[in-house]
This record gives sequence, C-alpha cells and structure tokens, in this order.
Amino acid sequence: MKNDHRPVNINLIKIKLPISALASITHRLAGMYIFFITYPLSVFLFYLSISSSESFLNLTNILINSIYISTFVAFSYLVLWFHILTGVRHLIMDMHIGESLEASKYSSILVFFIWGLSVIGTFMVMYI
Repeated sequence: MKNDHRPVNINLIKIKLPISALASITHRLAGMYIFFITYPLSVFLFYLSISSSESFLNLTNILINSIYISTFVAFSYLVLWFHILTGVRHLIMDMHIGESLEASKYSSILVFFIWGLSVIGTFMVMYI
C-alpha cells in the first residue's frame, strides 16, 4: 500500500529544524571536513615543519604573511574544535545525561556559544 502523505522533495532550508538537530547535522559535516581537509592539511603542515629548519621558516613566513592561508588553517582547526565540542555533547548524551528535548536544546546552544566565542577569540588574536 502506498503512503500518499509522505514528503517527496524534502527542502531542508524550508524545514525549521530544532537546534539540537542542527548541531547533530553540523557535527557530521564537520567530521567529513576534518577527514578530507583538516587531516591532510595537518599532515602536510607537520611534514613541512619537521623536514628542515628552512622549510619550517618558510612555513612560518607563509602563515604570518598570507591572510588567506592563515585564515584557512585557523578555520580548519576551528572546525575540528567544533567537532570535538559536539562530540563531547553526544558522548554525554550517550551516558543518558541531558537526553530530554529541553536539555538537548540547551546543550546545543551552549556548544554553539562556546564555539562562537572561540571563533571570535581566534580571529581577534590573529588580526588585532
């Protein structure tokens, strides 16, 4: 029997998701970004920093003088920090602490607030 009341085209922009669902979705997206961008970037930067003193000095010079590269690196590590924050939130909820809808909402707000302060603090340190 066919269910005629199910949604056919789900538009996530039009659906008003709860903030806890938004935190969960962005946690998964951050994980993909970390796997494909942050991890290879970290390996490459680590390689450049330990291969020779000359390459280390070149790397520090690039990170100090190029606003685009330093912003990209900072953003990549801020995504990692967000993933850690939301991961800790999920682990706490896996221990059956804060599983209610209200507690989940407030823990999501707290995670976004802490991460927002981290973003502001990071860019204030970098550019002021």
